[in-house]
Amino acid sequence: MEGRLVTIVSAQGDCADSGARPAPGEATREVCVEVEGAPGRHEGAVPPSASPDRAADGTPRRVLIILRYLAGRRPASTSAIVRDCHIPRSSAYRLLRILQEEGFVLFDPDAQRWGLGPSSYELASSFVLPDSLARQSQGVVARLTVETGALMAAVAVLDGTDVMMLSASRRTGDGSVAVGVAPTVRYPAHLTATGRALLAQRSRGELRALYGKGPLARPTGRGPATVEELLETLQEVGERGFAESAGDLADGIWACAAPVRGAPDRVVGALGAGFRRRPRGDAALRAAATALTSAAAEVSSRLGYRPDVIPAVTTTRPAPA
Repeated sequence: MEGRLVTIVSAQGDCADSGARPAPGEATREVCVEVEGAPGRHEGAVPPSASPDRAADGTPRRVLIILRYLAGRRPASTSAIVRDCHIPRSSAYRLLRILQEEGFVLFDPDAQRWGLGPSSYELASSFVLPDSLARQSQGVVARLTVETGALMAAVAVLDGTDVMMLSASRRTGDGSVAVGVAPTVRYPAHLTATGRALLAQRSRGELRALYGKGPLARPTGRGPATVEELLETLQEVGERGFAESAGDLADGIWACAAPVRGAPDRVVGALGAGFRRRPRGDAALRAAATALTSAAAEVSSRLGYRPDVIPAVTTTRPAPA
């Protein structure tokens, strides 16, 4: 079948999704969509891998194009995926549903946007994290333990709703620091500083997909009890530049953590440190937080991340809205 273009007059650019028609007097623009068989003329920048010739190679390439597209930007609408990836609308819906069933993408019904799902993060983690992240962070966590006087420091990744420790340094009885790898150690992400640093980049829809609608586990009776309470905690993490966990686990240790980013400006891990108690005074807390965020920035740099702006560390808690 020979490909052709269908021109739809749209008031806001989203009428092609809903079937709505612009009201009289509304500003309109033409949106060209593609009919199965050949690509059409699209607005916006087109990823090199999503060129019409390459998209025509079939389903496997289209799946990879969608995943790469979502990995390189914020969550996107179906219309944006169809337009920028040169994929027919019917094929896009079918592929997105399959990817959603397998956990590679998530759909946020409130924002009407698609984003990467936990299976995509797990797949990426199998390449980046166990090898590169653990190797690049071992010396950094050992030095952080020595410089801050922490009981331990560790690098962790998100695995479902748990954090999994990749490498950790611990202070021994004679005062020396031992570094080891313990990939089987897991903790609830919403109760740990490293978990909160990892979850702080997730949207409301992604968190609901991870945790569902039920209450969150709280073995000690402390920490967020619902996704809404978790969102409030994570908003504070984003504003301050680091996460805290004040004894929300049974060990009673105060911990802080900062995100570690990879080359595509995506959080791929978290670097945390644990202390017997919270540092007293703003100056002591600022020193610990600065040492932690600097260490996380060093690991991020080793992984290829190049920030445009280095975020400032704020130790004071934001005022309630």
